[in-house]
Amino acid sequence: MKSDEPVRYDRSQQEWDKVLSDPDRQKVGQSWFREDTLNHWRHARIRAPLQAIVAHDPAASWLTVGDGRYGTDAHHLIALGAQTVHCTDISDTLLKIGHEKGFIQSYSAENAEALSFPDKAFDYVYCKESFHHFPRPYLALGEMFRVARKAVILTEPRDRVIDRATWPFAFRLLKTLLRKNRQQHDFEPVGNYIYSISEREIEKFLLGMHYTSVAFIGCNDAYLPGVEFSALTSSSPADRKLRRRIQGRIKLRDALTRIGLMKSTLLTAALFKAAPAAGLAETLAKQGWKLKHLPKNPYLG
Repeated sequence: MKSDEPVRYDRSQQEWDKVLSDPDRQKVGQSWFREDTLNHWRHARIRAPLQAIVAHDPAASWLTVGDGRYGTDAHHLIALGAQTVHCTDISDTLLKIGHEKGFIQSYSAENAEALSFPDKAFDYVYCKESFHHFPRPYLALGEMFRVARKAVILTEPRDRVIDRATWPFAFRLLKTLLRKNRQQHDFEPVGNYIYSISEREIEKFLLGMHYTSVAFIGCNDAYLPGVEFSALTSSSPADRKLRRRIQGRIKLRDALTRIGLMKSTLLTAALFKAAPAAGLAETLAKQGWKLKHLPKNPYLG
């Protein structure tokens, strides 16, 4: 059903324009090309679970969605060994530059909620920390699933209201003691609501589409201003202090996750259209993925 109500994409376009016009944002934007920063290390950790899939299926074609930072996700996939990667974002402002620099292979401006590609145009679709920007994210997920032949991989903030820790009461007490009672709904400065994801919501989406194979893996992250410019191997006191703070927070969150006091801050979900082959399933398990086979609909033949 079509609606006359306009779909708001808030200020995403203006944010990319600022990367080219605002001096401070220009510095941040240029840092996205660097591979020696603490920020690059953070994002490499978050993207690391893709390695199992790329290694198992190096000739597969990939599509990245919401990859507007010059195509950093596409670039990472290429670095992992993916041979064919097409990069997209609602705006191609920075993708043009990324392509001119040889940072990415091919690109196009795409509305994630109405992708221009035919069904099963790509083997895999990867959307990292962009799903939560979309006004109607599950419409976008349906589109990504339509153009994927094998799987869609999402990496997003975890909804820890739904995905509760093993010992939720203890975790709430800990947050109270630390005076970190977060709101249950969040927004970003560009104006969008943050749609966090949960394992159950992803499973429900799959089951509604009559698919039954999914894999999950968590990752804890931490951010502090300045990570974009801090060299990972720098010995300066300021960089060392920032590195200790970031890595210390991640280690603490990892420890709390292991003992069940919290769930990971980020969740990566691989939504498969068919059960992964035995070799891939084994590799995923070794790298920490939790592979699940959901119940089949008993009313379908």
